[in-house]
Amino acid sequence: MSLLQIAEIFGHDTSIRIEENVRRNTKCPFLEQPCTKQSKTSPLGICSYSDGSVATVVCPSRFREAGRIFVDAGRAAFGPNRRVLAVPEVRLLEIPESGRKIGKIDYVVALLDEKNDPIDFAAVEVQAVYISGKSTRGPFEHYLRTGENDANGRRRPDFRSSAQKRLMPQLSLKVPVFRRWGKRFFVAVDSTFFEAMPKLPTVPEGNAEVTWLIYPFERGTKGYSMGEPNVRHTLWDDVLTSLREGHPPTREELLAGLKRAKRAGVIFST
Repeated sequence: MSLLQIAEIFGHDTSIRIEENVRRNTKCPFLEQPCTKQSKTSPLGICSYSDGSVATVVCPSRFREAGRIFVDAGRAAFGPNRRVLAVPEVRLLEIPESGRKIGKIDYVVALLDEKNDPIDFAAVEVQAVYISGKSTRGPFEHYLRTGENDANGRRRPDFRSSAQKRLMPQLSLKVPVFRRWGKRFFVAVDSTFFEAMPKLPTVPEGNAEVTWLIYPFERGTKGYSMGEPNVRHTLWDDVLTSLREGHPPTREELLAGLKRAKRAGVIFST
């Protein structure tokens, strides 16, 4: 994808003129609390970048719009007209020597009974996109001062790093546990991220081990909003294969490469 410009700061569409006191209000509209991205005292409140039409989300909190990821995951996991509880940052694995727990699930969505007690559950992992290039602090501060989008704020989304170096290690730690339990595992991403990933074979919903909730963030008259998700059902082994960093050679290809490189090696007797 080409260079993108900052689309949203503290939830505001940067192309829509607003007063400075509103621009500088650091409250995150998606969490209903102050933004703490990078810093509690001076947060870098960039929510997304865009080509002017469709946004690429760079902050996981942006997926909290109207709580719909929890509604969508709960409906897919447990059916319609059910009550669910969303619990953030649930630690999953325990280190036996210390008892310390690691590997936080972004959210666990629990099905509630008539007493509002959890009786079933599913996982929801959220992955935003990392942006490559120079610091975004300058263009961010320029917008807060002037209300104008600085052309120097254009950056390139790093989809490869986001998928292979950020998302895959998290999924590798967590999906096998939910797979063993026979529980649903959802991954929420935006449409630009998923389109940049290698193609994943899909399976019927009943066979799914990883279900993708793929949200478009499109610009309307009042700014950007989260659209209906495109839902894709996949197998964990297919995710592993598709998002692996590179592909292994055949044995014959490796041997041929060793023959070409043997002058760079050292021979020993055993």
